[in-house]
Amino acid sequence: MNARIPFGPLALVGVAAASAAIVSLIASPYIADVLCYAVVLALFSLAVGLTFGQLGYVSFGHAAFLGVGAYAVGLLVTRGGMDYWAAVPLAMLPGAALGALVGLASVRLGGAYFAIATLTLAEMLRLVATNWMDVTRGPLGMMVMVKPLAWTERVGWSGQQGYLFVLLVTLGVAMLLLSRLRGGPLGRIWTFVREAPALAESIGIPTLRARVINIALSGALAALAGGLLVPKALVLSPDLFGVQHSAAGLLAVILGGRAALIGPVIGGLAFGVLPEVLRAIDEYRLGLFAVMLLVVVRLLPDGIMSLVPWRRRRAAREGAIAVPGTDNDRRISVPAVAGEAILASTGIGKRFGGLVAVDKVDVRIDAGELLGIIGPNGAGKTTLLSMLSGFMAPTTGAITLLGRAIDAAAPHRVARRGLVRTFQQTAHCASLTAYDNVLFASYLLHRERPWAGIVRTKAFRQREQERHAHAARCLAAVGLGERADAVAGTLPYGEQKLLGVAVALAASPRVLLLDEPAAGLNHTEGMRLAEVLRRLQSRGCTIAIIDHNLPLLMSICDRIVVLQHGRKIADDAPAAIAAHPEVLRAYLGTPAEADSAVPESPALPATASKTEGLA
Repeated sequence: MNARIPFGPLALVGVAAASAAIVSLIASPYIADVLCYAVVLALFSLAVGLTFGQLGYVSFGHAAFLGVGAYAVGLLVTRGGMDYWAAVPLAMLPGAALGALVGLASVRLGGAYFAIATLTLAEMLRLVATNWMDVTRGPLGMMVMVKPLAWTERVGWSGQQGYLFVLLVTLGVAMLLLSRLRGGPLGRIWTFVREAPALAESIGIPTLRARVINIALSGALAALAGGLLVPKALVLSPDLFGVQHSAAGLLAVILGGRAALIGPVIGGLAFGVLPEVLRAIDEYRLGLFAVMLLVVVRLLPDGIMSLVPWRRRRAAREGAIAVPGTDNDRRISVPAVAGEAILASTGIGKRFGGLVAVDKVDVRIDAGELLGIIGPNGAGKTTLLSMLSGFMAPTTGAITLLGRAIDAAAPHRVARRGLVRTFQQTAHCASLTAYDNVLFASYLLHRERPWAGIVRTKAFRQREQERHAHAARCLAAVGLGERADAVAGTLPYGEQKLLGVAVALAASPRVLLLDEPAAGLNHTEGMRLAEVLRRLQSRGCTIAIIDHNLPLLMSICDRIVVLQHGRKIADDAPAAIAAHPEVLRAYLGTPAEADSAVPESPALPATASKTEGLA
């Protein structure tokens, strides 16, 4: 029996061997010095790219973490008497703590506001370092003496070569760990949070936690880069918090490309090496470098890595193979006891100042039921759905799911309890395949620790296989099994709507709330959607659907609730709703006007009797 060598240790050995080979080829102290700075800058750019590339958050003040790491190491060495090489790993602790605080305080801002918040933080820390003379020595700077590694002489290296070796190994290990995080559950979560944050919440992903983890990891990595910069800088000054370092890291990510992990590294190495390469034209080198940067950004907006002919990864098809211990035909939703009240609201209302959007509405959804919610535009349907799913807190009333109150719960907690919603607009990651969209949405199938993607135990790999199988089942359930490899953004509109249903199913809901899934669909697409919903109901899924396609709802729903001006005016079987006087008045004016104005709809001939008067 052949023993399997774990990927992690093997990769670490490869990183160390490659680093040693590079260092052995560099005998010039000047070249080694230039490369040392370039590698530190690459590590710092990798940290910037973690937030910019994974979350899409632009940081103008990432030098705050760089400076905190450098000063933390400097103080541990000068005030604490620690050896420099022992103090460097500890630099990540204040960086991670500061990153978590920044995430909690400003992560809800996003966009330009997040960039300004980080810039403000860096400037505040620069002022603290400048004026806290007793600790940082202010503008005079803090001198930190670093002893060369003892073992470098035994292998025939200089102290500078030993320093470069440590930097290269650190960069390689950081890339290895981040590549595993990005390719695991945590990386999938970051992608969903970046592309569709509301959708991420609706399928059970705690977006705030995911963002805080990302910024904390980025802060720790940037602080580590700051700690490793100390031997190069020798004297630590408040300029470490300056905008020039933040700008260099951000521009390096843009230059290399944020989509691939290697992009920020290439950009950082370029920023560290090219200015020195151009030193022969010292008077013009910075200007020429700036022009080169502008040309690259203009011609390659996705960075240098866009030149690499990436081959789109085909969707993994583990789901097509039976997973040991599972059944590929098992239910994709969690069934409840038929007739049991699974979701109920009592007197819920929503006010926006003096406007009453929903007024004391009682709704009950029984297990296994397919409930329709209709009403004219502005009747409060989507507001009601948003309150039921946790995206909006009710002003009055209570909501229970399986007997437990959920009216004060966050959307991701509501989803964890079994209620998942879709949105009016198609919500998915347009750049991913249909299969990957559903796979990424399977967070609740097996919730993982943040570090699970790094360790990847046998149990983890089993759970990953089950996630793949579950994604394949969800796609097949909506009739998109043959479209698994298609890019979501290129699918026809009707199939994008079905993909939204599949994404919601990936969370294994007890109750599925659909917000206008038939909006914009033609007759054929509407019939296909109706068939999918009937099939899901037959498999035990409880569904509530809001839509304006009355023939479709009349044909598939067991019961229909009608809203008008925020009030519930009817709650009955489709045939009774079709003849309800208040419903006819809400849609068509008076009952007499309705009788003379509405022809029988040919949309769904088989169910014309259900839709008489409303079709």
